[in-house]
Amino acid sequence: MTLIREDKYGLVTNHFQPEVRYTPALPDLLTFILFSEGLALFLIPSWASNPIAWVMAGLSLPVFVWLVFRRLVIRFVLTTPDPVSGKLVDPRWAPFRYVGWGGDVKTAHLLEVDGGEEDLVVILHGRGSSLRNVESRATHIAELGANVVGLNLRGHGECDRRKDWTLLKVAEDIEAMLESLENKLGPNLPKRVWFYGHSVGGFICIWLGANPKGWWEGRLAGVMLESPATSFPLAVESILPPQLHMFKPWVRQILRREHERIHPNISIRYATAQVPHFGIPRVPILLMQARRDNRLGIQHYNLIKSHLDDSASVHLLVSQPHTSAVDSEERKSILEAWLKPQLGGAMEG
Repeated sequence: MTLIREDKYGLVTNHFQPEVRYTPALPDLLTFILFSEGLALFLIPSWASNPIAWVMAGLSLPVFVWLVFRRLVIRFVLTTPDPVSGKLVDPRWAPFRYVGWGGDVKTAHLLEVDGGEEDLVVILHGRGSSLRNVESRATHIAELGANVVGLNLRGHGECDRRKDWTLLKVAEDIEAMLESLENKLGPNLPKRVWFYGHSVGGFICIWLGANPKGWWEGRLAGVMLESPATSFPLAVESILPPQLHMFKPWVRQILRREHERIHPNISIRYATAQVPHFGIPRVPILLMQARRDNRLGIQHYNLIKSHLDDSASVHLLVSQPHTSAVDSEERKSILEAWLKPQLGGAMEG
């Protein structure tokens, strides 16, 4: 990957596009017209008494409904929930700054342990969560003998950028973080890189694991998934209120246009933003799924399981719910049995 600029925060590469400058679009024009129309009815009595005004208002009603619907879809899908607060507990976390998508300066955290230099686990939390929520998972991995790096995804924790939130931006942020580690660690780069993702973080791990690039491409050793999202359409359906499910064609149209506005150089296909269309990692995979998943349901698990080969280690967790706020001994024991034999000296032995 060709570097085009380096600054005090990290590396900015040629695939990190700047934020698209906002320009008025048709929905903005229609909103202005409807607002002016309503204001005229309220402030100009002579116009309010004119039958033509009410005919125009009646004709504008479907447009108003569409604008409200569009705003709701954008609010539920392309805007992150209110950030989950909470500072990291373990004092060993070392923050470092880097430049992510669109030139945004972001903060990541590196947890280094004695003997963990050969392995690096990238841990990613889910939508509406934070690095603090998955800290127990990170420290458990560190206890097994690997360094861990994590961050609050954009729009989460102490990281802002809640609006125009897309998975493509998050994936670019993670790639930028790994590139900055190449500059930070220098000759001490790990021999093996692993990904651990919960929920939407699992979706990002699948994408990055299936499309590795940069210094870690040949060092990718495995992907660990906990109750992962594996389909953008299914994830959207779980976010939208049930009353809006009957309008799926409108939802697809709105999201396609918004993605094209945010990422003008990338062709977005709603139906193919899921496993296996964007790829399956060709490395060992550990899949741990909450049996009673009250957030994403079991459909995401069924989708990815149908495309995994026999080398994948698949487990249904009885005691672990979907939320990362809970960390069960069952999850820990399964992860430990799968990961520990592959780390550091154990792998060499």
